[in-house]
Amino acid sequence: MLINADLHIHSRFSGATSSSMTIKKLAESAPKKGIDVLATGDCLHREWQKEIRECKKIDDGTFEMGETRFILSTEVEDKNRVHHLLYFPSFSQVEEFRKRIEKFSNNLDADGRPKLKIDGEEIAQIAKDLDVLIGPAHAFTPWTAMYAYHNSLKDCYGDLSEYVSFLELGLSADSDYADRISELHRLTFLTNSDSHSPHPVRLAREFNRMEVNDVIFDEIRKAILRLGGNKVI
Repeated sequence: MLINADLHIHSRFSGATSSSMTIKKLAESAPKKGIDVLATGDCLHREWQKEIRECKKIDDGTFEMGETRFILSTEVEDKNRVHHLLYFPSFSQVEEFRKRIEKFSNNLDADGRPKLKIDGEEIAQIAKDLDVLIGPAHAFTPWTAMYAYHNSLKDCYGDLSEYVSFLELGLSADSDYADRISELHRLTFLTNSDSHSPHPVRLAREFNRMEVNDVIFDEIRKAILRLGGNKVI
């Protein structure tokens, strides 16, 4: 089956976001754009967690409100100002990740997109330890992006670069552009809205079409990892 997924948005608890960024409003807006799945964004934030938990639980990593399903995600900023996307299989991994990074951040509950005093390799190590997917967010933008501050994937993630499974293109790049860089050939390219508003003009202005067997986290994970015939188209 084919599904449409926007896997990078923010809650109203991130800076410069609409006060209308609620789970309920997102669940209402997504079907208007033909979107089946949204990543929650900001899932490390305590208040946003409470709202996510109001959804119907489909499995440990999949939640539903109305016609819209949600998977757990967050974006974090490292000490070099590079942004990283993370996708979690369950709330237990969210909690463990939060415990591991608490000592490296002073704004976990002040901003939905926390700043961490560690680098990409250290963040990727924690992600790997917890079986969490990680990749660079909007990798080609001239600020808060991997290629803004690093010359290569290896430069950003060090020995953990092989664990990185995807790269988010961002609004300023496309697959043809990214595929000209040889180190990226093995990665799955994602394209998302990075929306700060639930308005249909903003939400899913870019999205991913995926071939999966069910609308659940594990199937989306397999699509990103290109396993079992699942894939991002």
